[in-house]
Amino acid sequence: MPRLNEKFQSLLFQTIDELKDELVRETAHIITFETVSGGKTDEEKGKFNSEIGRLLDYLKNLASRLGFVYRDLDGIVTVIEQPGTRDEKGLGIPLHIDVVPATGEWKYPPFSGTIAEDILWGRGTQDDKGPFMACLYALVTLKKMGLRFLRPVHIIMGRGEEIGEWSDVQYFIKKEGAPAFSFTPDAAFPVINGEKGIMNLKINSEWEPGEGGGNLQFLSLSAGVRTNVVPDLADVTFAAKDKKQAMVELAKELSTFAANNKEIRFGGPEVCEPCPPETDCLKVTFHGKSAHGSLPQEGHNAILDALLFLSNHTSVVQPCRAYMDFLHRACSPPFGEGLDIAIEHHFVGKTTVNLGICNINKKEGRAQVNIRPTLGLACKEVARRAASLLEKESAKTGVRMYLEESKDWGREALFVDPEVNAFFISSLQEAYQCVTGREPKLQAIGGTTFAKAYPNCVSYGPVDYADEKELAHMTDEHVVIAHHVRNAKIYATAMALLVTDIRTS
Repeated sequence: MPRLNEKFQSLLFQTIDELKDELVRETAHIITFETVSGGKTDEEKGKFNSEIGRLLDYLKNLASRLGFVYRDLDGIVTVIEQPGTRDEKGLGIPLHIDVVPATGEWKYPPFSGTIAEDILWGRGTQDDKGPFMACLYALVTLKKMGLRFLRPVHIIMGRGEEIGEWSDVQYFIKKEGAPAFSFTPDAAFPVINGEKGIMNLKINSEWEPGEGGGNLQFLSLSAGVRTNVVPDLADVTFAAKDKKQAMVELAKELSTFAANNKEIRFGGPEVCEPCPPETDCLKVTFHGKSAHGSLPQEGHNAILDALLFLSNHTSVVQPCRAYMDFLHRACSPPFGEGLDIAIEHHFVGKTTVNLGICNINKKEGRAQVNIRPTLGLACKEVARRAASLLEKESAKTGVRMYLEESKDWGREALFVDPEVNAFFISSLQEAYQCVTGREPKLQAIGGTTFAKAYPNCVSYGPVDYADEKELAHMTDEHVVIAHHVRNAKIYATAMALLVTDIRTS
């Protein structure tokens, strides 16, 4: 692989090292803007809009001070631009400036931008505010070095990525056309040129409410918050005609169930709030292990444990048991065998299935299944196979189970061919290798990024698993300052190769 000359590398690294304090200070400052998307209340939505506005005002002033063009496209998407000398398409960097909520107990306040222990702490340090600043100061570095930009660079700032909203970054393409090539700093190094697709299936059923046999009566199963997370808790409630006797019976049944299923853990039974009123109610909580929805095999799904227990329980009426049994059989295999979608691609990998949300009561069931189809398996085909399977199951059991219709089934799998896009991909590989000295392997992931939103787009950083762990969406999200500076060097080197005259100078 070609290497940049040592003199250029040395000067580039020296320039970024000189900018280190400014890079860290500015990154810490933008962490303090609480741009948490996805609020449900008017207050939460109002705060998000206010904080986004404040952040964009700050970035407008910062871009002007640094010598870049700041543009707002119809109030929908914001761009920081470094123009090029040629009239041609250049490099796009779609990323997002919204963040997920900061729950749990943090070592330092999540929106303080605390710098301690040679680490920058806070929500967004990895996802995506930290990478945004690394890209911005990569551009600052190249300007300071006096390089000539042959092609333009556009940093395109989305505001709703964390809630699945892509219309803002896609609006840039609508208004100005697609860049020649793009990368999004929202996953990992070296280069991720393959992604599985993503879609959610809603599998529903209804039945006439009735009474199961015995002292216990099933009331509800409730679990899951987001479809892209393996649920680690599932709550099951029962009504009890005789509370004392029901406690003994349920404890015995759970003990037998646990003896036959060694990997299953649960808490209870315990008395809970009456539901319906004036009825003795018992609750059992099944405990699993959380994981990203694209990696269900790395977690333990608490919903599946609850379904396995309930699908044979006499307190549940037969139609409901049939629905529970189907969900368990369909969603237990993490690679899609239960839904007839077990397909593997040599580079992108296997299709995965995660039952992320499930709510069942005495008369209906609602389940949301997060599926990551591999390359070669279209989202519409997944939906077709699932619908066919549900039709057959309904005919066999006499219980209507169906797939809720959707106008948009999801986002298709991605593969950016390194041979077709040799200049682009090899430049990113070369930049990574120049800075780290490590082999710049191409990779595929089960997650979804803005790479699917743009043509000829890959994920590129910010995490390098050789040095650090993925902390996006986690408590105590942070970036080691040395890694933050490393990222700026990688991005600056890549930009130099892609859009400046360095190859001819």
